[in-house]
Amino acid sequence: MQTTLLEQFYEENKANNTWRWVSDLISKHKQKDYSLMRKYVDGDHDILKQQEEKGKPNNRIVVNFARKIIDFGTAYIASNPIRYTANVEEDGIDEYTEKLQAVLVDNDEESLSYELIEDGSIDGEVFEYYYFDEDGQICMTEFKADECIAVYDTTVKAKLIAVIRYYSLTDMQRNEKSLIVEVYDENEITYLRQEGAVLVLDTSREVNPVAHQVTVLTKDQDGKLQQKPVVPWTHYVNRRRKHQQYRDDGLIEGMGDLADLKNLMDAINKAVTGKVNVQEYFKNPKVLFEDLDLDELLLYDEEGNLITDTERKKQYLAKMWATSQILIGGKAVPITWDLQDTHEENTINRLIESLLDQSGTPHLRPDQVGSAPSGIALKIIFYHADIKAGLKMRQYGKGFRNRIRILTGMLNAKYKKQWDYQDIDIRFSKNLPVNLVEMVDIVTKLVGQVSHEERLALLPFIDDPKASRDKVLAEQEEESKRRMALLDPMAVDEGDNPDGDEGNENDDGGNDPPGDAA
Repeated sequence: MQTTLLEQFYEENKANNTWRWVSDLISKHKQKDYSLMRKYVDGDHDILKQQEEKGKPNNRIVVNFARKIIDFGTAYIASNPIRYTANVEEDGIDEYTEKLQAVLVDNDEESLSYELIEDGSIDGEVFEYYYFDEDGQICMTEFKADECIAVYDTTVKAKLIAVIRYYSLTDMQRNEKSLIVEVYDENEITYLRQEGAVLVLDTSREVNPVAHQVTVLTKDQDGKLQQKPVVPWTHYVNRRRKHQQYRDDGLIEGMGDLADLKNLMDAINKAVTGKVNVQEYFKNPKVLFEDLDLDELLLYDEEGNLITDTERKKQYLAKMWATSQILIGGKAVPITWDLQDTHEENTINRLIESLLDQSGTPHLRPDQVGSAPSGIALKIIFYHADIKAGLKMRQYGKGFRNRIRILTGMLNAKYKKQWDYQDIDIRFSKNLPVNLVEMVDIVTKLVGQVSHEERLALLPFIDDPKASRDKVLAEQEEESKRRMALLDPMAVDEGDNPDGDEGNENDDGGNDPPGDAA
């Protein structure tokens, strides 16, 4: 496996019906713990397992920055819908975009894309599967990283050669769990099941392996179009681990946005919890006894008996002091504790700033944003967020382009067309706060410098610049016709005549009454 190109190794083992290498990859994949960061996002932090110390408060405060980081990072690039727009004007492009948009709408692409980016940001990778359902409709669905393995060839190109999906099914009669494995390659889906320690073909299926019928349209070196089989999956990688540069098992590991932030989040939870515990410990005022003469002091125990022994008086005072339940006239002085917590506050703030800086999450405060910050001020505040967003858009953009490539191939197969997926552009629209007055002023000053459609694309509230431009032109044409009708009501185009008549055969050519011309 280490000395042979993995694609050749895969084909040889598949031909020989040998699946030991799949078992090895699954065993290695199971060693990854995807649950830890998911628990942190849900608020299940290590601080909740803190041991209790006798006689001391045991608060367990979770400051859930994990959720804040994931929510912000996802919403910043995906809360505004991702745009899929045509970049050419040619015959058939409108039909192509209409069919593609119908598939995206049927599969609730907006919600699906948001969840893909969110889950990929937590786990470091996520998968999307494409298939024809029983009615011949094109479908796509998400699968989490803990049940799928992407296998790449070990060449420089790192071509995706297979996706392995595995899961467990429980036999209710025998109360046993069995491992089910599905191996997807460019042509077929092979279904495996576990028997003992090995994987074998699932003989309960009538056809196994089964062709998935998913292809894409490609151009060869001569520019000729041809159908090519493809693995019907997209593997989204949030961030690649750099130590994966030299790999020999075909796996590419991704990193989530929280992978290197756990210690910082734990430190913040401990610091905040410690501060709350100290405040609770010293919240009750203590009593200081000044210059007490134990011989003259009259003390009574809980049963109302007079205490005369000096040593017993000391013991009683010590006991009641701990519970702050004794007052003895002017001899008792309450003490207010002065908790010097400036250092703790600064430490907590420094930890929070470090966490947000490393995660690219803005720490917005009133003194930063003011009443109406300029566009430049907002860009400075969101500088680290923009760097992170640029990296994420580049990574997920690869996956979305592959999504359009596969969906286009499926549309071509369904409608017998030869549409080119490269005719579609994918655009993210960052959810960056903008000064609209300033932005509109900039767009206005660009009149004559750039096209109308390019100016519309600069405005954040315009989702589809081309459609907006077409709508403006249609409104202008309608307004022009209305003005012409006001100036000359008799100036009606032949095409506007609902009856389609060129004229009245009884019309003598010009003897209209004078009143009709008014």
